[in-house]
Amino acid sequence: MVSQEQRRSTECTATPPWWRGPAVFWFAVAAALRLVYVLALREHPRFEAPTMDAGYHLAWARTVAAGETFQEGPYFRAPLYPYFLSVWTALSPGSTLLARLAQAVLGATGAALTASLAQRVMGRASAWWAGGFVALSPVMVAFDAELLIPVLLVPLLLLALNRCVAWGGERGGRQALLTGALFGLAAIARPNVLLFMPMLFALAWVRTRRPAAGLMLALGTLIPIAPVTLTNLISGDGALISTQAGVNFWIGNNPESDGVTAIVPGTRQGWWDGYHDAVSLAEAEEGRELRPSEVSRHYAGKALSWMAGNPAAAASLLAWKTRLLVANVELANNQDIEFTARRTLPPLRYSPSRWDVLLGLGVVGLVLAWRRRRGGAGMLLGFAAAYGVSIVLFFVNARFRVPLSPVLAVGAGYALSQLAVGLRSRDLRGVAAVGFPALVLIALSNVIPAAVNQSDAAGFADLGRAELARGDADAALTWLTKATSLEPRSVQIRMALSSAILEATGDSERALRSLREVEAHATAKDRAELEVRIFALRLRLGEAQAVLAEVALARRARPTDGALRFVYAMAQSACGQAPGAIETLGELLEAEPTNIAAALFRGQLQEALGLTDEARVTYEEAASRGQLSTPSEAAAIAAGLARCAPE
Repeated sequence: MVSQEQRRSTECTATPPWWRGPAVFWFAVAAALRLVYVLALREHPRFEAPTMDAGYHLAWARTVAAGETFQEGPYFRAPLYPYFLSVWTALSPGSTLLARLAQAVLGATGAALTASLAQRVMGRASAWWAGGFVALSPVMVAFDAELLIPVLLVPLLLLALNRCVAWGGERGGRQALLTGALFGLAAIARPNVLLFMPMLFALAWVRTRRPAAGLMLALGTLIPIAPVTLTNLISGDGALISTQAGVNFWIGNNPESDGVTAIVPGTRQGWWDGYHDAVSLAEAEEGRELRPSEVSRHYAGKALSWMAGNPAAAASLLAWKTRLLVANVELANNQDIEFTARRTLPPLRYSPSRWDVLLGLGVVGLVLAWRRRRGGAGMLLGFAAAYGVSIVLFFVNARFRVPLSPVLAVGAGYALSQLAVGLRSRDLRGVAAVGFPALVLIALSNVIPAAVNQSDAAGFADLGRAELARGDADAALTWLTKATSLEPRSVQIRMALSSAILEATGDSERALRSLREVEAHATAKDRAELEVRIFALRLRLGEAQAVLAEVALARRARPTDGALRFVYAMAQSACGQAPGAIETLGELLEAEPTNIAAALFRGQLQEALGLTDEARVTYEEAASRGQLSTPSEAAAIAAGLARCAPE
């Protein structure tokens, strides 16, 4: 084994000036790489028109920048990132380029802070490796360019961990307060960070045997959170930070959960569609109108009841999610982030900074440093464990997992530095003690479950949907045809393909045939949405009377289904029942005020009946939610307002 003297000789050399240190070097490399990536990403069709979570964040940020209210009631999602994003949208209202460039620089601080943390805990040699892992990580480079929470969460966590290690749980006062405040800030970006705090409170008590340190830590944690809680209370509903937790807990712990898909069972795929459906389902089950916090408690209660009543299934699901957490695959949620990274900047595919390498070397390095009593190694291990548990308790995907990468990079840096020492001193036993368990973990990480889809179908499908939203139907058809060839049984991809066929060719029969081909493969999760798509295509083919009757029958079984309401209004209109369609759409808009498509359809029907004043009100209400519109929807609203303007 490597002697204590040898380790000291490699780690305690004279320290060069700060500008020659690993933190500064890797910050420069990381910033340059991320800036180049953002400039290359401008060609992506989602660059200026993000959807799902990124679109939600951008709409929220633009509303804040305009001084308007985004969503009534308490925060559904932790607010720190959208408010951060609002600064850049205020400076550049019409483009996301400035925000993404700013995020590139912010993301680069993650490499510097990782190197700083590694140097503090493991030594200078480890810092060079650790900073490099973060600077060159394709997944982290890609996430730093997306309008998603990790770009802000990762630096905040690294600041908190740096301060936590310096504090050490051994003193009260200012250091404990500052440590808590940094973790509190991270919590209002993503609240599951708070799962680590009981460990810190316990550590402070064990090391000091006095309550002062724990109290100051708790106070510091609550200081950033308190304004958020107060805002929620003023809104008329109590929530510590947000009301999303119960919904997410049910998503990840229900009999239909696959541990990855972020959709409430029985709801639609779109962000706002799914949100409104989840609320409607909860209220239907409770038999009354619910406040947002009550919706959260409803779903949390459902998840706990299912877990208590099905302990074997619940344990199996938790084990499955643990397996997904350690697997060497970046599970897509909003998009396939690895696919996007490779396509945007092809050299990133050759980066050595991979999840399996970080997991294998990182775990071994952290455990080795903890056993050798390196100050702070135990805290990093504890944080990694607590954060990993917080993911498994809900559901697993790449953007939830990415904050673990810098912590593992610190351990990986130490493991590699010790391997280098062992190789130089020809200490084969020492090399094997580090290398063998790391190789075992790397091998286990690469045992990917057969149920995990590793094709590029999701990436091609996302490009197709983005091109469709941008108005390039031919490009959309090309990408979605390629996605379908890779995953011919995917109902979601086929539904997007049918839309592309319709937009590019106008061939309703071909679009319908494409959907019919996957009817037999539709799961309960997809069947309702597929049924609605088929109804809509049959309307285009002139089957209005039959569709009207069939949709009316389907609505008896699913009275709160917004998509069925919409297609029912389409059928009413096609059957010459425009007043009834207007009434149906009004009911839909009461339940789903963010449904821009329903508002546009209602306004157009009102115009057709000569109800110009009513149509103008409908368009004005849609325009007030313009931050939620696609470019084509915004143009249609503006055109409607122009047509209905008072003379």
